[in-house]
Amino acid sequence: HDEAGTAYLEEKSKLADVVTLPSGLRYKVLEKGNGIFHPKESTPCLINYAGTLIDGTEFESSYSHGSPKIFSPNHVVKGWSEAMQLMVEGDKWELYTPSDLAYGEYGLTSEPKVPRHSAVVYIIEMIEIMGEKVIALTCNTKTLQDCNEKMKTYIVNAKTKFGRDKDTYSVNISKEIERLMKMTKGGDMTDESKAWFDTRIFLLQQMLLNSNAKEEL
Repeated sequence: HDEAGTAYLEEKSKLADVVTLPSGLRYKVLEKGNGIFHPKESTPCLINYAGTLIDGTEFESSYSHGSPKIFSPNHVVKGWSEAMQLMVEGDKWELYTPSDLAYGEYGLTSEPKVPRHSAVVYIIEMIEIMGEKVIALTCNTKTLQDCNEKMKTYIVNAKTKFGRDKDTYSVNISKEIERLMKMTKGGDMTDESKAWFDTRIFLLQQMLLNSNAKEEL
C-alpha cells in the first residue's frame, strides 16, 4: 500500500483550510464561485482540471490541452465525482484523493503512469453546469455565514423592510414568500432569473424559521 500517500493525506487533514469528507476525500477551496447550484450525478459539466501525483508529477491536464473538457460526475473517478457534486459554478478546488477514490489497485498503465495504490491530487475548476441542477444554498440568514454579497444585501434589506415588530415580521415574510412563489409559476423566465427567485424564497424561509424560533430578531 501507499504509505507515503497515506501520510501525505493525513498531513493535509491537519491544515485549517482543508475539509475532510467521510469518504476520505480531502479538499481545499482555491476560489469560491458565485453559482447557487450543484450538478446532479449525470449532469454534463464543463471543467478545467489537472491531475498530479503527490510529488507533483502531472499525469493529465486540460490546461495543457488548452481547453476545458466536458465530464459528468458519474463518468469520472469516485473522488472527483464526489467533489463535483458539491461544487458550484466558479468553484476551483484542490482535491487530495486517496487511492481507493482514484485509480486504486490497478493505477493507470498508460503514459504518464499512475502507480498502483497511489494517492493523487486534482485541481478542478467548475466552469459551467450544462444540464440538471440542484439548489446549493447554505447561506445562514442569522449569521450571514456562507452568503454572497447579493444575498447579504437582500437579507439586511428584507429584515429592515419587513419590520422589527415581532408580530408583523413573520406575517410579512410569509406574504412575500407567497408572492414570489406565484411569480415563479410564470414559467418563461431565464435560468438566472429563476435562480434568484429560488434564492430569495430559500432565504425568506430561513428567516421565517428563525423568527418562529425567536432567534432572528
